[in-house]
Amino acid sequence: MKVLRRLLIKFIIFVLVVAASAGAACLIHYYPQSVPLSALEQYLQFLTDNNLEKAYERLDQSENTRMTQSEYETAIQTGKYVLYDSWEIEETARRQGTNGESYVDYHVVFLNSAGTSQTETDFTVKRQSDEILGVMTQWKILSSHCMVANLQITVPAGSTLYLDQEEAGVSWLSTENENTSRDCYVIPSLLTGTVSVVVRNPILESLETTLATADGDVDYCDQMALKESAMSACKELAVTALKQIYVASVTENTEDLETVFESCMDEVIEIVESQSEEFYREDTVTHADFVSVGIYDYEAVFADPVFANGENGAITADMSFSYHYNVQNDERVETGEIWADGENAWEVRTVSHAGEAQASFVMSYYDEEWHIDSVALPVIPESE
Repeated sequence: MKVLRRLLIKFIIFVLVVAASAGAACLIHYYPQSVPLSALEQYLQFLTDNNLEKAYERLDQSENTRMTQSEYETAIQTGKYVLYDSWEIEETARRQGTNGESYVDYHVVFLNSAGTSQTETDFTVKRQSDEILGVMTQWKILSSHCMVANLQITVPAGSTLYLDQEEAGVSWLSTENENTSRDCYVIPSLLTGTVSVVVRNPILESLETTLATADGDVDYCDQMALKESAMSACKELAVTALKQIYVASVTENTEDLETVFESCMDEVIEIVESQSEEFYREDTVTHADFVSVGIYDYEAVFADPVFANGENGAITADMSFSYHYNVQNDERVETGEIWADGENAWEVRTVSHAGEAQASFVMSYYDEEWHIDSVALPVIPESE
């Protein structure tokens, strides 16, 4: 019996020793995760040792775009943490979230073997709702340091933006954007790395490219040229405009011009008046009836689109327009004779004004259609 009692006591002592040893080992293993600074230091060690599997396990992804292990490794490689030998940590803030979450913010300076600063990164450690073994506080590293926050991507107004084939939401459009012809998307969070970008616009050629998110804000407007369909629409509008100007010059009626030249009526009326003086420059011409006008063999050269900050948010383009014309009208021309009733005799003569000329237009696109902002047109000579 005494022997059995001694054996039982030894066994209990052994169990207590094993339990104490296991508890100590467990404490040593999990302690770094229970203190915010220690949790960060352990995470930094994983980074510099390139132990990304362990580092990934220490992430809290509850507040950012969730990454797979592979995406995390791609994102973290841009930091080149394996090149650094040590670091200096500065606590910058302790704060509480709206739902009682606890955060500690740190600024970390990474050093080389000579102790020289190489790069700096901000990290945030967040207290977890679940405890280690039910008794120890647990802290993990927010994945925000793997993300690029509030990246600004600027595109022509009216464009649709796609990132990795996902359409950017209108909620990301900046309300503080001051240029009406450009849309500025502020992307809340993107993985550090590269992302495919597609920009589509009704009048501009689509842009397909890749964006290195770590490079910062980008403006794609100047990389987008006019579509062929947009240039064709501008040329058609120019032909219509020229015909209306020549008709108004022959008939001396400008009432119908405003539908096409709403933005530049004053300069168009001056053009019409000057052209009318050319058509009626001979004293013998007392009246003219419009017959026809033809604009043909035309070519247009466009300058790059301009994204000006106008009230209507227009995208504008200068267009040089060369063309051949043929304006015909019936004129009453005095013959120099006197009729029996004493009136000056006259006859009707069809006159053709034909030749080639070049005009300059400023075209603007807004409200889903093209408009003429400005036109410069030489007076064409009369040719009979």
